[in-house]
Amino acid sequence: MDIVVQPPRTARVGQTMPGSIIVRLRTTNADPDDAVADSTNLVAVATLVPGPNSTASTDPSVLNALLIGRRFDSIHPFADDEADGSIASMDMADPSGVGYMRFPELVIRQAGTYRIRITLIRIRNSASDPPVSSAGNGSAVHIVDSNPIVVYGSGPATNMAAYNGDDDVDDGGWLEVLRSIQTRRRSR
Repeated sequence: MDIVVQPPRTARVGQTMPGSIIVRLRTTNADPDDAVADSTNLVAVATLVPGPNSTASTDPSVLNALLIGRRFDSIHPFADDEADGSIASMDMADPSGVGYMRFPELVIRQAGTYRIRITLIRIRNSASDPPVSSAGNGSAVHIVDSNPIVVYGSGPATNMAAYNGDDDVDDGGWLEVLRSIQTRRRSR
């Protein structure tokens, strides 16, 4: 498993990171068809971990509260190219390739240096087994960390956001928030 589309090097607190993190799953299984069939028993989860020289908490419950967005994904076969065109950057002819996972619209809610950790979890041993919710606990089978992301504190993205009230009154950047909501609605 490797990250083929890394997150940006920098981000702003509370703002969606541009693009998607895309992770490729490969197998060492001699029969790639078996690996693709087995991929239905796996799920990937994105979590936040402290980056290098970080002073951020190492408590998973604190870190989990800081990362929001689409944090879970199943394995998509390479033929299922929904990854915003980024799937083209992957080696489709790789005989050990199984599929990919995509994590769009991630938001980090506190300044600091972090990595996004992708954990591949086996939720059952075969399609005939009951899902993990009724069978017990899933098991982590592979972990990969992204490059570091430096998250800067919130602040005005433009001069317009800082001074868009009466005279020199700072409105807290709400105009920028409203513009981003309007932009997202238009894109749907």
